[in-house]
Amino acid sequence: MTDAELDFTIEGPIARATINRPHAMNAMKNGMWERLGDHLRSIEFNHEVRVVLITGAGDNFCAGGDVKEFSTTLGMADSERANHWMTSGDKGNQLFALIERIPQPVVARVRGMAAGGGLAMVAAADLAIASENSRFLAAQIRVGVIPDSALSYNLVRNIGPKRAKQIAYLGDIFGPAEALDFGLLNWVVPDADLDDRTEALLARIAALPQEALGRTKRAMNLAHRISVTDHLAQETIDIGAVVAHPDYAERVTAFMTRRG
Repeated sequence: MTDAELDFTIEGPIARATINRPHAMNAMKNGMWERLGDHLRSIEFNHEVRVVLITGAGDNFCAGGDVKEFSTTLGMADSERANHWMTSGDKGNQLFALIERIPQPVVARVRGMAAGGGLAMVAAADLAIASENSRFLAAQIRVGVIPDSALSYNLVRNIGPKRAKQIAYLGDIFGPAEALDFGLLNWVVPDADLDDRTEALLARIAALPQEALGRTKRAMNLAHRISVTDHLAQETIDIGAVVAHPDYAERVTAFMTRRG
């Protein structure tokens, strides 16, 4: 699906979302968050799509929201400005609910800056791979607002409350080594290798058993929010579903054949 500023394509089992505003460090304009969410919703029940990539065109991942748009609300009355941004937030927040909800793993490929909402997408993604030249920033505090786009939620879940507060309170730029140590990233690779390593990861995920993978994602996303008793009850249901799926018999047979 072609969009001058937000390209979304499906290539076999891989859906690719590319933020295409390199002249603005891929800052997202109002409405782009909602459109990206719409794209993810469109593939939620598409069983041919096995994995989703979110990335940015050019030298940066995403610098968050477009600050130029922020300034256009300065002339509004306080209540009008609040209504404007609350309405915008309600529309854009669907993206982060969908990253969590869709069964397909979402991979963030990060080159250059991931700030504000860009950092939020990295934190929300199931897996994240970044270049050695990547940089990260919770920029919201710098313009007098809170971490939005589920960033406070996902940072705490990814890296724990102390480090999450450090990032959100101070608004310091940090690099890939810190992000990897924090647990925000899975892999850091040389910039020249980033694309090839990402493609290898996407191909590996696309080859995994889809039903089992989707249920594993859901179970892990819920694990911090429900009791172990509820988790175990759902686990039993999920086991029944995956062993009834054709993937199970095919893969067990293939495994035994290799052993024999």
